[in-house]
Amino acid sequence: MRYHKGFDMQIKIKKKLFNRVAIIGLGLMGASLGLALKRAKTAQKVVGFARRAETRKKALAKKIVDIAYDRIETAVQGSDFIVLCAPVSVISEMIKQCRPCLLPNAIVTDVGSVKTHIVAEAEMVFAGGKVEFVGSHPIAGSEQHGLEAARADLYEEAIVAVTPTRRTPKRALRIVRQFWQTLGSEVVLVSPEVHDRIVARTSHLPHMIAALLAGCVGRERAGKHGKFCGAGFRDTTRIAEGDPELWRDILGKNACFLMEELEAFEKELKHLLAGLKKGNGRQIEKYLNRGRKHRRQLLAKKGT
Repeated sequence: MRYHKGFDMQIKIKKKLFNRVAIIGLGLMGASLGLALKRAKTAQKVVGFARRAETRKKALAKKIVDIAYDRIETAVQGSDFIVLCAPVSVISEMIKQCRPCLLPNAIVTDVGSVKTHIVAEAEMVFAGGKVEFVGSHPIAGSEQHGLEAARADLYEEAIVAVTPTRRTPKRALRIVRQFWQTLGSEVVLVSPEVHDRIVARTSHLPHMIAALLAGCVGRERAGKHGKFCGAGFRDTTRIAEGDPELWRDILGKNACFLMEELEAFEKELKHLLAGLKKGNGRQIEKYLNRGRKHRRQLLAKKGT
């Protein structure tokens, strides 16, 4: 028996948890998952799906997967654990596409960063059947994207939100928890709706603000002031480098909660503007101290 760092409960780990794991989508998240599974020796065989022939060729050359398929249906056949590593806009369609080809008692999860609509649609597709779905969202990633950016340690010490509902079978929940824990992740259980409220504040709002900040600073001949952009600008706008199409879908799927957070941000901004107009240095200092205090509190457990 051995215990992996980051466990929220001690679980006995077998050398091989699964006969065959299928990774549907071989971008940053999927390719990193393949590398992590290989290193952890969690599966007898790791297979993948990618639409582009070039991606499949690279995935095989880098030993991310043992077999790469050009059809989702073929990739999931014979797999006892399936991970959908695709944009949130297509995960629901992938669930429908792979459903007829899944083994009885197979378990399906995903890595989508918005959970309410994905989990609801998955539970409808799998209702009354023997295939089980449990939503997952690894709080991991990068402003980079694609297979070339993949890392075997992407999921190490990462928080993975697992989002069961009242309909989630205990067996499936246990196995999905164990899956992520074998990769060194810390699993947190949270409902799909609560998850979406939280990430609207902690992830989606910061991304939108970073994009707005970069756009505002760069307005009117962006290159003109580039020499004056130092570490502060780079640090606060780094995530604005994320794939716009991918983030468009994420923000759109969570628009209701994101709007609440943007309205809260707007309220804070108006208070700051009022202090500046009045020349109220104490109020401005109060905001700076409050921001520093909250940042330290939010990141204390991360050791940042």
